[in-house]
Amino acid sequence: MKRLYEAAKVLKHVYGQSELARLFNVSPQTIHNWQARGISKQGMLKAQEMVGCSASWLETGMGQMSLIQASSIMVGNNIQIPLITSEQAARFSRTSRNSALLQEPRAWLFTQLSLSARSFAMETSGSAMAPEFEEGDWIIVDPMVEPEPGDFVVARYGTKDTAILRKYRPRGLDASHKMLFELVPLNDDHPCIRSHIDSVEIIGTVAEHRKFRKKKPDCAGGNSSGDTVFWSRPKRT
Repeated sequence: MKRLYEAAKVLKHVYGQSELARLFNVSPQTIHNWQARGISKQGMLKAQEMVGCSASWLETGMGQMSLIQASSIMVGNNIQIPLITSEQAARFSRTSRNSALLQEPRAWLFTQLSLSARSFAMETSGSAMAPEFEEGDWIIVDPMVEPEPGDFVVARYGTKDTAILRKYRPRGLDASHKMLFELVPLNDDHPCIRSHIDSVEIIGTVAEHRKFRKKKPDCAGGNSSGDTVFWSRPKRT
């Protein structure tokens, strides 16, 4: 349990029994039982999925804490986020780690936002989201955040080998209680994508947007030779 609390703090910024229970979607009594009796095998696998820590590390303390060595990690008071290509993002899955995609990022970004261990950054392209998002802007994406109306999301669309950025608009549940949605461009010259018609899958929700008025700063160092404008997704309760 000491290792689980440590991993929850480092990888998910979750503290204490109550927050851990909410993350796992279980009762606080379940966490209390783990503290008294030890974590079950099923609990370790759930921790591996929800927290991003290795079940083997939880059980033995051996090896790496994080499943992905190049995932978002704490560096002082900041979180280090891998900057990957849109092609890598298109192969990313919300339900599996795809660790190879994050092993060799283009660079690292830093943020003080509270994000999951699966978070990544990518560079925007195209004119579909102009003028809010320009070619070459950076966005930080959290695959573990469910989008809400008006959020910006990154998605895999059709047979394209690059991830796209669009505005999320839910349209209600279908007969099987699956949420139907539209992905809306900000530029009217581009088509709206509809989940009940088009082959589309949401990869993650945009948590932060960085746009550059002049020359782009160094990726990892954060030292800018021009002006950088930051936008962060409002925290909802």
